[in-house]
Amino acid sequence: MSKGGSYLLSLPKGWVVRAGLKGGDVLKLEEGEGAVLTIRIEGTEGSEKGTTEVIREAKGLERQIRSNYLYGIDTIVIDLGKGMTPAIRDQIKAAITKLIGLEVVEEDAGSVTVQCLLQPTSMPIKSTLRRAYTLASNMHKEAEEALSHLDAALAESVIKRDDEVDRLYFLMVRQLRLALRNPTVAEKLGVSLPECLDLRMAAKYVETIADFAVAVATAVPKLSGRDADREILKALRGLSDSAYSIHADAAQALFKQDIKSAEGVMARAGRLADELAAVNEMLTNKQPRVSPLLDSIAMYLYQTGAHGIDLAELVSGARG
Repeated sequence: MSKGGSYLLSLPKGWVVRAGLKGGDVLKLEEGEGAVLTIRIEGTEGSEKGTTEVIREAKGLERQIRSNYLYGIDTIVIDLGKGMTPAIRDQIKAAITKLIGLEVVEEDAGSVTVQCLLQPTSMPIKSTLRRAYTLASNMHKEAEEALSHLDAALAESVIKRDDEVDRLYFLMVRQLRLALRNPTVAEKLGVSLPECLDLRMAAKYVETIADFAVAVATAVPKLSGRDADREILKALRGLSDSAYSIHADAAQALFKQDIKSAEGVMARAGRLADELAAVNEMLTNKQPRVSPLLDSIAMYLYQTGAHGIDLAELVSGARG
């Protein structure tokens, strides 16, 4: 405290250097929950400063592009010099189609510049999560239909839609990471900082529900009417219906923050496990030629429901 009655605040030198602060710059202090103070540089409330990353290694190119996107990098320059080939350019374009907002903005003989043109706050993250869940739940239902009727065409349709869920999932991860680094971004996205972890987990559970639907759909063409016993397919459909009901109710509880409904969902975990055991017993007794494949399908369906339980636990755990 100074003689004049004001307080002096010392800032870490490394933070000042990284932020590019100089004499005369204005900082804002904002008080949050739990006596937390947030320091913000005046003039950066709208979004983070543009960030650029240069990739100079072709190995693992798609992974590198995705990693930079998820971290929140705005501009990615792939600079390979003479190593830039038509095949590499195709890899770059294939990689960015899986990431919402990325576009090629500049090309020359040895480099390609990719930029994220989507403002991080232009899509509310809870709306994105709801959209991803709608896609994933529809994939589950159609995978169930494909299995029940051994419909390979419908199964293929389910598999093709997985990329869209992945695109939404990657976008949510990018938004949440930006929100954790910039409270104003979090505010504009309509999330509090404590919510970010739960939303990150919820996004992963939803993305995995879609993955399990793909796994079930992928197994359908490997079956035939001769291989799959109708009684077993009926039992698998029952297990699938239970799993669907669980994650559908859990998702509604999550979106409404309904703790009572979430606890009701969690109470159904034992029943789901009993249904899996019943299917496994049926497979053991009948011993069809494709029993291992049907057993794996049963486990995918069970895990789908288990992820619904996980979603419900996020709601119940948020009460404190």
